[in-house]
Amino acid sequence: MQRSSASEAQMPIPLTPAQPSGQQYASGFQPSVPGQTLAPTAAARAWPTLPELVNALKRRLVLATFLGMLVGMAAAAAVWLALPSGKHTAMALIQLKPIVSAGKQSMGEDFESFKQTQMRLLKTRMLLDRVVSNPNVSRLPDIKGTDDPVTFLEDRIKLRWGSPEILEVSMNGDDPKQILLIVNTMVDEYIKDADSDERQGRQRRRKIIEAHLETLNRLIKSREDRLKDWVKLGQAPGEQASVLKMKLLTDEVSKFNSTVSSLSLEIVSHETNLITLQHKQSVIDMQEVSLDELEKAVAKNEKVAPKVEARNIAIAQFEKLKTAVKEDSPLYAREKDHLAKLEEDLRTTLEEFRSKVEADIRAALKREIKSDIEREKQFVTYKTTLTKKLGEEIKRLEKELELARGANVQGIIDLGDLGPLKEQRAAMEKERLDLDLLDRSDSRIQLRQPAVVSQLLNIQKKILCGIAAFFAGFLLIALAVAFLEWRSRRVDSVDQVVNELGLRVIGTIPAFPSKSSLRSGDAGQAQNWRFVLNESVNSARTMLLHTAKTQNMQVLMVTSAMQGEGKTSLASQLATSMATAGLRTLVLDCDLRNPSLHKLFDSPLTPGCAEVLLQEVDVSDAVQPTTVPNLWLIPAGQCSNRVIAALAQGHPLETLFNRLRGQFDFIVVDSCPVLPVADALLVGQHVDGVVISILQDISQLPKVLTASEKLTQLNIPLLGAVVNGIKPDIHAYGYNYVKQLPA
Repeated sequence: MQRSSASEAQMPIPLTPAQPSGQQYASGFQPSVPGQTLAPTAAARAWPTLPELVNALKRRLVLATFLGMLVGMAAAAAVWLALPSGKHTAMALIQLKPIVSAGKQSMGEDFESFKQTQMRLLKTRMLLDRVVSNPNVSRLPDIKGTDDPVTFLEDRIKLRWGSPEILEVSMNGDDPKQILLIVNTMVDEYIKDADSDERQGRQRRRKIIEAHLETLNRLIKSREDRLKDWVKLGQAPGEQASVLKMKLLTDEVSKFNSTVSSLSLEIVSHETNLITLQHKQSVIDMQEVSLDELEKAVAKNEKVAPKVEARNIAIAQFEKLKTAVKEDSPLYAREKDHLAKLEEDLRTTLEEFRSKVEADIRAALKREIKSDIEREKQFVTYKTTLTKKLGEEIKRLEKELELARGANVQGIIDLGDLGPLKEQRAAMEKERLDLDLLDRSDSRIQLRQPAVVSQLLNIQKKILCGIAAFFAGFLLIALAVAFLEWRSRRVDSVDQVVNELGLRVIGTIPAFPSKSSLRSGDAGQAQNWRFVLNESVNSARTMLLHTAKTQNMQVLMVTSAMQGEGKTSLASQLATSMATAGLRTLVLDCDLRNPSLHKLFDSPLTPGCAEVLLQEVDVSDAVQPTTVPNLWLIPAGQCSNRVIAALAQGHPLETLFNRLRGQFDFIVVDSCPVLPVADALLVGQHVDGVVISILQDISQLPKVLTASEKLTQLNIPLLGAVVNGIKPDIHAYGYNYVKQLPA
């Protein structure tokens, strides 16, 4: 190869962004051994080092800051809300006991359900209304200063189970006297209600048991009396027919008695339901109608429904408008006022109909309860009549049994079937005894500790806890983002390429100046960057030319692992540098699928490499001159499936390179990335050496490693790598020595 003695001119700056800075490794390098597999020393580590985490966080600083702020603020808000508000808290303790009989829970009661019921009863509006109506409570400033004292208490009163049987009732506030009075008043009212309800419940249950026992005693006495009569009238067992008749009559009587017993229990159940319904009927005017029922009933009104629909349409239109215009636009303000007027009009209409609808709902409930009461009365009447008829039938059968002969004592005992009836009577008597014991024992719900005031965290401690939670959430998210970014194993430094990938670094290219520095108009800084860029490319060129001289290398391919890692810019820079050094240089665009060299040199796309491979044009017709002396270009041409097929054949490409070797001193080939498609591997088998372009903070170590292994497995000489995008703050040495020289 020949070189001209012309001085090296300044190389044009390529038109691609983020092209990188300068440092040299391995001044006398050799290409990788063909077929050798590169083995990184630390590419598969499970945990990063601190510098690697810092570099990863720098790459995702905006995302980490945004997510960290969100999570930190959420954590701070959660801690602020979790910590009690106010300076003091008043807490009372209430004990709830399960019903225990003979060491076991009696009457089938679910204690957990009982506990949940009591918690709901503690915060009913009826109870809170009585608390607010208490003269001592109604005069308190906190109660007088709120529009809805009941809702205020619902929000401020907290219930929590301190143990399985101890319920904690607490309230936070700034004035200890006020919260102490409110909690004690509420607990006293609740315990009064609980005692009264418990006594009334036992009385109702006792009446049911007494009625049932009376029925059972009557049945048992009747059976025993008949048994005595049979003993008096009975004879020794006689004929088989008499015995069979006795057995059939006995079975019939037993079946009817069982039916009567079931009917008696059902009658008791209906009477209980009747008492419950009558109680509901008496207190329905004192119960509050559900808010959901009110809103559903009012919304069905013919005057309200159109306004609800108009309001919903306005909300939907306003949500669309928010994404289309800014908040300070007149249209936004007009639509917002319109929506507010619709809301106010709907609220006024709802209030107008609220009282009427509430009265209608109560009337409907009364009608429903009245209907249920009538139905229960009918059931009681019907089943009582049926019981009487069955009793008459039983008496008739019993008379037939009295006339039967030949029955034995065992048959008479079976006729009575006294065993089940006596067992039922024993169970009911035991339950009545348990109720008597409960009447004489303490109440199931007892006050174990009146309200006691204690000091809470002050506001400064809440602020400190919130700040600590914010920073903890922020740091946690920042570490998580940094770790996930590190998992992508992007190239942080030149040392990683050497130590972890085992690649020789031919040179480094400085990063393209930031947009802010370009806008600032600092001509001196921009000029200095151009000098640094030229020297970095010239240094890499010198290393390559030394290898070309010692190893007879003429065709150099520049590739990368993936797209967007600076290979096209590196190829154009190396070709321009070699041309300015006096070498007849050709840059060949073999990136057929995504060509861009013709844009850099402002040349037409066709005719180019694709047309030459298809033998549609001659090589000489595809070579195009550029504005750089001694530099020519063959663009990619128009790619198609036929072009890719011709590339895979190999012979057309080999013929192309053989003709070009005789016409130029050096040929730089810009190929496709290695991993997405096989084009780079096909082209690489016809070149003298390959340089991999690596872009700092973009290229990933595992992918670069895979690309390198694919090249070496095909015996393609891998000369090394050029690292692009080197930041000035990580140079091994600076470029202060580089100065502009006279022409």
